Formats: sequence, C-alpha cells, structure tokens
Amino acid sequence: MSDENPRFTIRASASRLNKGLLAVPQKHKTLFPTERASIQVAFDDESETREVTFHPYDPVTKEARILGLGNWFKTRGVREGDKISIVLEDPERWRYRLVLDRYLLQQQETQARQQLEAALTDSEAQQQLEKLVRLARRRSRDVAGEELLRLAHESQREARPIIAAPVSERHEGVPSGIRILLRELHDGKCQICSFTFEKRNGEPFFEIHHLDPKVGHHPTNLLVVCPNCHAQLEHATVTDLRWAGAWLVAVRINGKRFSVRQPLAHDALKRGLFLLLIMAAAQISRIAFRKSTRGY
Repeated sequence: MSDENPRFTIRASASRLNKGLLAVPQKHKTLFPTERASIQVAFDDESETREVTFHPYDPVTKEARILGLGNWFKTRGVREGDKISIVLEDPERWRYRLVLDRYLLQQQETQARQQLEAALTDSEAQQQLEKLVRLARRRSRDVAGEELLRLAHESQREARPIIAAPVSERHEGVPSGIRILLRELHDGKCQICSFTFEKRNGEPFFEIHHLDPKVGHHPTNLLVVCPNCHAQLEHATVTDLRWAGAWLVAVRINGKRFSVRQPLAHDALKRGLFLLLIMAAAQISRIAFRKSTRGY
C-alpha cells in the first residue's frame, strides 16, 4: 500500500454497519465509477481481492455507497466511530484497499513487540521500543513498564541456559529487548542505590542481576543495579528478602537493610485489586439477583 495512492478516511456509523456498507462523501466521488459497478477490494493487509458492489452518488442520500462489507465488519469487529481508510490502488481496474486503522495499528504493535523480543542487539531493541512509543503515543517509560508487565504475566520462570566457555561455564546474557525495557523503566539507575554514570556514547551504564542465577530472564527475576550493588548481591551475605507479590522490594545485605525501587510492583498490585473488585461486584450482583427472584 503506497502513500502516493489517493486515499481518504471516514468514520464508521452504526446505521451503515448494520447495513453492511460504507458511505462515500460526495467530495471523493471522482475516485469511483460514475455508474453502478463491481469493484475489487482488498481488506487490511490481505493480498487477495473480493468483488463488491459500488453505488454511485445519489442526490437523494447525498452519498455513494460500497456494499457487501458485512462479513468484514463482523470478522474485524468494526464498531461505531472506528476510522476506516479507503485507498485507490489501481484506477484502471477500480481496485481499492479498505483498512481498519485500529486493526492495522494492532498489527504494527504486535510486530514491533515480536521484533523487540527477538532483537539481537540493544540498538535493534531500541528501534522497536521507539516504534512502539510512536504507535502508542505514550511516554517511553510507560510503554516499557507495560511491556515488562506483559512479559511477566505471559512468560514462565524457566531454567537459565548455560553457555560453555573455554575456561568455565557462563550463563546466557539478558536479551536486548528486556535490557532496553529495563533501562527505559529505571533510567539506567540502580534499583537499590540509584547510582549510574553516563558512558562515552551518552547511554547510562548499568548491569542486570538475576535474583536466582538458575532462573531465566523473567522480569521478576531481574534487577537493574550498579557494579557495586551487583558485586554485593553476588558475594555478600544476602538475607531477609521482602516481596510484593512476585517483585522484590527490600533486602538485607551484610545486615544492612535496603529498599528496592520496584514501580511495577505497585502497578501489578493495582491490577490485582481491580480484578478482585470486579469479581466481588459480580458476586454481590449474583447474590442480589437471587434474593430478588425469591421474592416473586
């Protein structure tokens, strides 16, 4: 789909959705046949076209109409107010593309997430995070937090792979996608002491500590730390770990108590409380309904 092709956007209305059609404003009538005709339409990112009927401009209804779109509306869950882009891809064959903007945005976000998770370098991961930020139109830190929460919810805590090294065994490093999300969420600052420093390339320096060395890169098993705190966590006496759900929020190192800055713990708690409130409200409604029916 080229940006050079003539295109315009309309909003779906309830009355048109119920009839399985789209109304074309008069100002765009030059992009369509002057008489009733069959036109070829490709939907969203599909390559194949389908034949639908076009009704030219009617002075009574003051609009032209594209008919036969009911199945597409149903399949994509098109709802009132959705933006739909209409693109004229081939004027000689009257070939068009209809794109549900919300669906296309979801597809682009899904692709960016997949590429973020599969990124082999930090720069690749950074590019995909920036793409997600542009698509979501939200702050980079907020998007990073949402992605880490999603990963924490969807992934399982698994054994951390071991890579054979010439002298000894070493564990596989944290994937670039997760590194970039953690850096964005915490500004590269240590979650224990808040220290970082700027490298020559302008990026903050940080390391990532695995709370359980044998467990993989699940977000709840990772901490952004400075080299000093990392060394203490690896070699000092670490006791009295305190948790908020699955997130570490405090620890004692050589007898000294430290708080662990963990913003996602609060977000996860809010989500959990919200779900509990919904469940409680539903239960109360069921009880009230049973009581009301007994009165008849």
